Order: sequence, then C-alpha cells, then structure tokens
Amino acid sequence: MPLTAGNIEHGVVAARPDQMYGWPGITRTADNEILVSASERIYHVAPQGRTVVMRSADAGRTWSLPQEIYNSEQDDRDASLQTMPDGTIILTSFSTTDWVPYILSGTFIEGTPIPERWLSQWQALCERQGLTGEQPQRDWLMRTEDGGRTWSHPIDTPTGQHAGPGVLADGRLIYVGLGPVEKRAGICAWESTDKGDTWEKVGEIPRSKETPEEMGMDENHLVEISPGHLLVLFRTGTGDWDNQFLHQSHSYDAGRTWSEAERLPVWGYPPHLTVLSSGAILCTYGHRNVPLTVRAMLSYDEGQTWDYENFITLYEL
Repeated sequence: MPLTAGNIEHGVVAARPDQMYGWPGITRTADNEILVSASERIYHVAPQGRTVVMRSADAGRTWSLPQEIYNSEQDDRDASLQTMPDGTIILTSFSTTDWVPYILSGTFIEGTPIPERWLSQWQALCERQGLTGEQPQRDWLMRTEDGGRTWSHPIDTPTGQHAGPGVLADGRLIYVGLGPVEKRAGICAWESTDKGDTWEKVGEIPRSKETPEEMGMDENHLVEISPGHLLVLFRTGTGDWDNQFLHQSHSYDAGRTWSEAERLPVWGYPPHLTVLSSGAILCTYGHRNVPLTVRAMLSYDEGQTWDYENFITLYEL
C-alpha cells in the first residue's frame, strides 16, 4: 500500500531568477555541516553550466549563497559529493559538448528556438574552439581537505556518472560506468586506493539475457552493505517510455565479480541508495509520470528483495 511520509520539512537550498540547479549531490562534512553541490544553469543542455556548492550549519534549515568551484567553457554537469572516512570530500562531475549540435542547428531538442542573445554567443564559442559535438566527454573529480572551502584542480577519472563513485569503509573508491574505451565491452567497475588520483579496472557487470544490448544503463548509485558486499542500481532506457525500470547488481568481492544486472519491478529513475542505521536499505527515485513524485522504497534483506508495493511518497508536484 503506498504511503505518504510525514514529519518532513521542505525548504529551498538555492534559487535565482532564470536559473535552475540541476542534478544535486549531498554529503555531511567531518564538522557535521551539510554540503550540497549542483550545476547552476539556464537550460538543461547548454555551455553555461557552472559547478556550485551550498553549505548549511543548521541541519538544512538555512543555506549559504552558491559558491562557484568550477566553470569551464563546456557543459559541466551532475556534480556529486562523497565524504571519505578521513574527512576528505570528493566532488565528481563531467564536462560534455553534447550541446553543440543544438547550437549549430539553432534549436533545442524539442525544436524550441534558442534565444538570439545566447545563440550568437554560443555559436562564436563553437567556432573559436572548432567544436562539432564529437569531442569526448571529460570525466573528473576535485577534492577538498577543509570541508569544501578550497578545492583541488580537476583530476581525470575513467567514467562520469550521475552519483559518482561509492566510498568503501576502508577508504577505497569504486566507480561503475561506461568508460571512453570500454563502452563496447560492457559496464565496468574501477577502483582507486588513493582518493581518485589513479584508477584500475577491477570488474565488469554483465547484463541479464533479457536486457537488450541497445538499452542504456547509466545514472547508477553504489553502496557498500558490508565488507566486500556492494550493491548498485541503474537507471535504464531505450526511448521506450514504458520500459524505464530500475536494474540492480551485487558484488560480494568488492567489485571483482558481479551478478547479472537484472530488472526490478520498479518504474522510475534515477536511484539513490542509503544504508540506514537499522541495516535496511533506502532507495529513493523519481517517478516522472502522473502523479509526478519523488518516492522511496525499503529493502530489509540487503537488496535481495524490495518492498516496492509499499513505496513512500516523499514529495509530489
């Protein structure tokens, strides 16, 4: 039976006229503050996205103004945050030129004309850099040792995903996704033992036999349930609106081998996982259909099954 969550306070982290704050990340610092990252922008796909962070010292009731920490001439997207066991915070993101074909055509994906005040500026940017839209995506991370007040230079990573890598209790990072070389080889797992400076491919996640090869599997989120036991959930899509189901895979050897990524009977995306103090796993996800909601479901057996019929509505438009 669907439930509606009670005792939830809703507030605003950041708001500016004619701006959106896309694909936020959230973490708690070693000093018990909350950091939220986002891509501040005007349009969903365009070269004006900049990476910002906001800070709260009162459990999310009030927030600092957005602090810019990165702003390239490309589209900087999907900034995510993780706090490591030693207090280091990493922010992962990626920069793309997927916006270039729209600028060259003069219209967005829905056929909406791009306003002239932006179009001429962005066309000049394409010409100056010789951009065609075929340039590879750049995946990267930044680190902070002082709770997000200062940040390192960007460091290249083997993949770029919506929620970044998972942080293990021993300080290792496991990043799951499609890399620039391995795109045709499958969904890969990389490991870093030095806070993201270097990465080694350690595993590959097989698709189930029922999953079409053309189905995209991205925007994943990974958590460590117990030492060596990892769980990852994926957003999927083929362009078929009725087939946007979550998929999941388990590893019991810290990412070396994985179960087949199998479909869950849950329509929605993208997933976000949290291991609760009780040991239950909370999965939140968007339901981008009527009713438009943010939902949550629980697993009480380490992700083997989900109580999806008793989903919880966290927010409804």
